Amino acid sequence: MALVHRAAGAPAPAVPADPRPPAEALADPDPELRRRAVLDLGSDPAATAVLLERVPLEGDAVVREAVLTALAATDGAEAAAGLAVHLRSEDAALRTAVVEALSAMPTGVLPLLPQLVLDPDHDVRILTAMVLARLTGPQAVDWLVEIVSADRHPNVVATAVDALLPLAGAEHRPLLAAARARFADDPFLCFTIDAALPRLGR
Repeated sequence: MALVHRAAGAPAPAVPADPRPPAEALADPDPELRRRAVLDLGSDPAATAVLLERVPLEGDAVVREAVLTALAATDGAEAAAGLAVHLRSEDAALRTAVVEALSAMPTGVLPLLPQLVLDPDHDVRILTAMVLARLTGPQAVDWLVEIVSADRHPNVVATAVDALLPLAGAEHRPLLAAARARFADDPFLCFTIDAALPRLGR
């Protein structure tokens, strides 16, 4: 069969609109059709639950990003809570993507922080500190201070210290010094704090 060549500059053939409801098209084998369904659902505030159901099922990275972007754009409590459950996923790529999405939800994520910073799983607490590192505003700083002052796991504290340092001032010297004393046998954390303290002023 001879190939049909389009003339240079000619528009691409139009793709017919999908007649199905977008929620149904989310399960289509074609990732492009799924992506379009996500875009259609993203403008519907009532679609949060449908999009949340798709998060752990979606295997295409581009479509998953579209789903997470649509959910993050709501900045709502329902979307944030539904995404936060995936901080304990076995899928490392999903965990990373969820951290990025939650970091773009300053309003939706705040009610979850009291629970997340006390989660029994220290990996979830580390990811929570990573979310806080990307948030802005005094509340993020306050939660990072809480983690540095109270968490008992050195890796959690180290992550929170890294997140806090770009925002820290002389008033945080006692906090960091106390964390260093608490984890005096952790060389990485001690090195990080020792390197930071001279830059914080007095």
